[in-house]
Amino acid sequence: MITYMFKNNPFQDLQLLHYGTEPCTPGHHFGPAMRDHYKIHYILDGKGTFEVGGKTYELHKGQGFLIVPHSVVHYKADLEDPWEYSWVAFQGNASHSLLQQACLSEQHPIFELENDDEMRSCLHRMIHSRNTHKGWEISMTGWLYQFFSILIDHANEDILPPEQEFSKETYVTQVMDFVEMNYANPITVQSIASHIGLQRSYLCSLFKDQMGTSIQSYLVNYRMRKAAELTLGTGLTIGDISRSVGYSDQLLFSKMFKKVMGEAPTHYRKHRTAPSRLSS
Repeated sequence: MITYMFKNNPFQDLQLLHYGTEPCTPGHHFGPAMRDHYKIHYILDGKGTFEVGGKTYELHKGQGFLIVPHSVVHYKADLEDPWEYSWVAFQGNASHSLLQQACLSEQHPIFELENDDEMRSCLHRMIHSRNTHKGWEISMTGWLYQFFSILIDHANEDILPPEQEFSKETYVTQVMDFVEMNYANPITVQSIASHIGLQRSYLCSLFKDQMGTSIQSYLVNYRMRKAAELTLGTGLTIGDISRSVGYSDQLLFSKMFKKVMGEAPTHYRKHRTAPSRLSS
């Protein structure tokens, strides 16, 4: 068995708690019991059974299973061909969203990879990594994201009806996150929809129903709020600020700034910085 326990992991979105690999003895089992975190096992060889929610799954090499927090589970290695598995245990704010994208849940805890070369390579590098440099925990968190990337790429999207894979709130959050990360680039509503994987018209309708405004308006307002911060908090020229929030056309930027903030960027900067200069 190889394992490592993270004591003070600084990553809140996705925290790797421990991981390892184990060639099990015949009949080796855990439970019935529960965990207080997420844990995914991937079977490298052999077979065994996994029980959860009144269901029993007969599993073999190339398959894996998810354990969710506070769910009673029992799993056991086969008596004749006991499994060898690797596992990763994790928690964090991004866990639920990543599992949704991988089509994994308490109701659908099983996955299977037809070609698992990527998975084996990822697990090997994670498990045989050593804490020998300052950026080790960052590196390990990166491998955990790579682990999820492989699961998502091979997800069985037929398991869940499309409308249940993500909630409307999840799609709205994805739009907001994309805008936050890319507002300085020349993005469009179409590029946002393509990134999320929904038709433009459907995503626009969904976003407006949830937020009361269009994606385009949200993007413009977000950019102008950022521009306002740059106007007051830096010595950048208006042209510099325009380019910093995704506008190559300074005249268009100034027009949109005035529409959102109520005055032109030069006036906005002057009126809000003047009092501090007078008081000095």
